[in-house]
Amino acid sequence: MGQSPSRSRSRLEQAKAGPTMSDRVSCPSAQPAQGAGMVIGVVVAQGGRSQVSLLPKSVPLRSVARLIPDAIPATEVLRLAAPCAERRCAHFSDDRCTLASRIVARLPAVVDRLSPCALRPSCRWWRQEGPAACHRCPQIITEPFRSSDLMREVATPSTTSAAQEHSTGVSSHV
Repeated sequence: MGQSPSRSRSRLEQAKAGPTMSDRVSCPSAQPAQGAGMVIGVVVAQGGRSQVSLLPKSVPLRSVARLIPDAIPATEVLRLAAPCAERRCAHFSDDRCTLASRIVARLPAVVDRLSPCALRPSCRWWRQEGPAACHRCPQIITEPFRSSDLMREVATPSTTSAAQEHSTGVSSHV
Protein backbone atom coordinates (compact mmCIF):
# COMPACT_ATOMS: atom_id res chain seq x y z
CA MET A 1 0.00 0.00 0.00
CA GLY A 2 1.14 3.55 -0.72
CA GLN A 3 1.45 6.41 1.70
CA SER A 4 -1.31 8.92 2.10
CA PRO A 5 -0.78 12.21 0.20
CA SER A 6 -0.67 14.20 3.44
CA ARG A 7 2.09 11.96 4.85
CA SER A 8 4.08 12.25 1.59
CA ARG A 9 3.73 16.05 1.62
CA SER A 10 4.89 16.16 5.19
CA ARG A 11 8.08 14.26 4.37
CA LEU A 12 8.61 16.36 1.25
CA GLU A 13 8.21 19.54 3.27
CA GLN A 14 10.65 18.21 5.86
CA ALA A 15 13.20 17.45 3.17
CA LYS A 16 12.88 20.96 1.73
CA ALA A 17 13.30 22.47 5.19
CA GLY A 18 16.73 20.84 5.54
CA PRO A 19 18.23 18.85 8.36
CA THR A 20 17.05 19.41 11.91
CA MET A 21 19.15 19.36 15.07
CA SER A 22 18.34 15.66 15.60
CA ASP A 23 19.55 14.83 12.06
CA ARG A 24 23.08 16.06 12.79
CA VAL A 25 25.59 15.27 15.50
CA SER A 26 25.37 18.17 17.94
CA CYS A 27 27.82 19.75 20.33
CA PRO A 28 26.17 20.20 23.75
CA SER A 29 28.64 22.92 24.76
CA ALA A 30 28.61 25.25 21.77
CA GLN A 31 29.54 28.90 21.40
CA PRO A 32 27.05 31.44 20.00
CA ALA A 33 29.33 32.10 16.99
CA GLN A 34 28.99 28.47 15.84
CA GLY A 35 25.65 29.35 14.27
CA ALA A 36 22.35 27.49 14.41
CA GLY A 37 22.59 27.74 18.19
CA MET A 38 19.87 26.23 20.32
CA VAL A 39 19.39 26.86 24.04
CA ILE A 40 19.27 23.49 25.79
CA GLY A 41 19.60 24.67 29.39
CA VAL A 42 19.74 27.55 31.83
CA VAL A 43 22.48 28.03 34.43
CA VAL A 44 21.02 28.11 37.95
CA ALA A 45 22.56 28.37 41.42
CA GLN A 46 21.92 25.34 43.62
CA GLY A 47 23.50 24.95 47.02
CA GLY A 48 26.21 27.52 46.34
CA ARG A 49 27.15 25.89 43.04
CA SER A 50 26.09 26.61 39.52
CA GLN A 51 24.47 23.85 37.50
CA VAL A 52 22.60 23.62 34.23
CA SER A 53 18.89 22.97 34.37
CA LEU A 54 18.05 21.29 31.07
CA LEU A 55 15.02 22.54 29.16
CA PRO A 56 12.37 20.00 28.11
CA LYS A 57 12.56 21.43 24.59
CA SER A 58 15.39 23.34 22.94
CA VAL A 59 14.79 26.96 21.95
CA PRO A 60 16.56 28.89 19.16
CA LEU A 61 19.18 31.23 20.66
CA ARG A 62 18.03 34.05 18.39
CA SER A 63 14.63 34.01 20.11
CA VAL A 64 16.07 34.73 23.58
CA ALA A 65 19.43 36.44 22.90
CA ARG A 66 17.91 39.92 23.12
CA LEU A 67 16.87 39.20 26.73
CA ILE A 68 20.49 38.87 27.89
CA PRO A 69 22.35 42.11 28.65
CA ASP A 70 25.31 42.74 26.32
CA ALA A 71 27.72 42.74 29.29
CA ILE A 72 26.89 39.10 30.11
CA PRO A 73 28.17 36.35 27.81
CA ALA A 74 25.23 34.15 26.73
CA THR A 75 27.26 31.06 27.62
CA GLU A 76 27.53 32.25 31.23
CA VAL A 77 23.77 31.93 31.72
CA LEU A 78 22.68 29.54 28.95
CA ARG A 79 23.87 26.17 27.74
CA LEU A 80 23.93 26.08 23.95
CA ALA A 81 24.04 23.33 21.38
CA ALA A 82 24.92 23.59 17.70
CA PRO A 83 26.06 21.24 14.97
CA CYS A 84 29.38 19.67 15.99
CA ALA A 85 32.29 21.51 14.34
CA GLU A 86 34.29 18.26 14.28
CA ARG A 87 37.76 18.86 12.80
CA ARG A 88 37.36 22.63 13.14
CA CYS A 89 37.17 22.23 16.94
CA ALA A 90 40.18 22.19 19.27
CA HIS A 91 38.48 19.39 21.25
CA PHE A 92 38.12 17.02 18.29
CA SER A 93 40.72 14.38 17.48
CA ASP A 94 40.60 10.88 15.98
CA ASP A 95 36.87 11.25 15.22
CA ARG A 96 36.13 11.82 18.92
CA CYS A 97 35.28 14.71 21.17
CA THR A 98 38.22 14.79 23.56
CA LEU A 99 36.31 17.19 25.84
CA ALA A 100 33.62 14.56 26.39
CA SER A 101 36.32 11.96 27.11
CA ARG A 102 38.02 14.23 29.67
CA ILE A 103 34.71 15.10 31.32
CA VAL A 104 33.85 11.43 31.81
CA ALA A 105 37.36 10.48 32.92
CA ARG A 106 37.98 13.36 35.34
CA LEU A 107 34.73 14.82 36.65
CA PRO A 108 32.39 13.18 39.14
CA ALA A 109 28.83 12.28 38.27
CA VAL A 110 26.40 14.88 39.65
CA VAL A 111 23.11 13.11 38.91
CA ASP A 112 22.08 9.48 39.33
CA ARG A 113 19.28 9.34 36.76
CA LEU A 114 19.09 10.61 33.23
CA SER A 115 16.79 13.58 33.02
CA PRO A 116 14.76 14.25 29.87
CA CYS A 117 16.98 15.90 27.26
CA ALA A 118 15.89 17.34 23.95
CA LEU A 119 19.41 17.05 22.54
CA ARG A 120 20.21 13.43 23.47
CA PRO A 121 19.23 11.85 20.10
CA SER A 122 21.87 13.95 18.31
CA CYS A 123 24.31 14.65 21.15
CA ARG A 124 27.97 13.94 20.37
CA TRP A 125 28.73 13.29 24.06
CA TRP A 126 25.82 10.83 24.43
CA ARG A 127 26.72 8.97 21.23
CA GLN A 128 30.35 8.74 22.27
CA GLU A 129 30.27 8.29 26.06
CA GLY A 130 26.70 7.16 26.76
CA PRO A 131 25.02 7.72 30.13
CA ALA A 132 28.34 8.58 31.83
CA ALA A 133 28.38 11.88 29.92
CA CYS A 134 24.78 12.64 30.88
CA HIS A 135 25.54 12.01 34.57
CA ARG A 136 28.14 14.80 34.38
CA CYS A 137 26.44 17.13 31.92
CA PRO A 138 24.60 19.42 34.38
CA GLN A 139 27.88 20.68 35.86
CA ILE A 140 29.26 21.80 32.50
CA ILE A 141 28.89 25.54 32.06
CA THR A 142 30.48 26.71 28.85
CA GLU A 143 31.73 29.99 30.29
CA PRO A 144 31.47 29.81 34.07
CA PHE A 145 31.65 32.94 36.18
CA ARG A 146 33.82 30.96 38.62
CA SER A 147 35.42 27.59 38.00
CA SER A 148 37.66 25.19 39.87
CA ASP A 149 41.19 24.31 38.81
CA LEU A 150 39.96 20.83 37.84
CA MET A 151 37.17 22.26 35.66
CA ARG A 152 39.64 24.57 33.86
CA GLU A 153 42.05 21.65 33.36
CA VAL A 154 39.32 19.43 31.90
CA ALA A 155 38.17 22.24 29.59
CA THR A 156 41.66 22.86 28.18
CA PRO A 157 42.27 21.03 24.90
CA SER A 158 45.50 19.12 24.41
CA THR A 159 48.34 21.16 22.94
CA THR A 160 48.08 19.37 19.60
CA SER A 161 44.57 19.19 18.30
CA ALA A 162 43.03 17.98 15.11
CA ALA A 163 41.93 21.56 14.38
CA GLN A 164 45.54 22.78 14.60
CA GLU A 165 46.74 19.89 12.44
CA HIS A 166 44.03 20.64 9.88
CA SER A 167 44.92 24.34 9.68
CA THR A 168 48.67 23.72 9.44
CA GLY A 169 48.54 20.51 7.44
CA VAL A 170 50.93 18.93 9.97
CA SER A 171 49.98 15.82 11.88
CA SER A 172 51.47 14.84 15.23
CA HIS A 173 50.71 11.16 14.57
CA VAL A 174 53.75 9.05 13.89
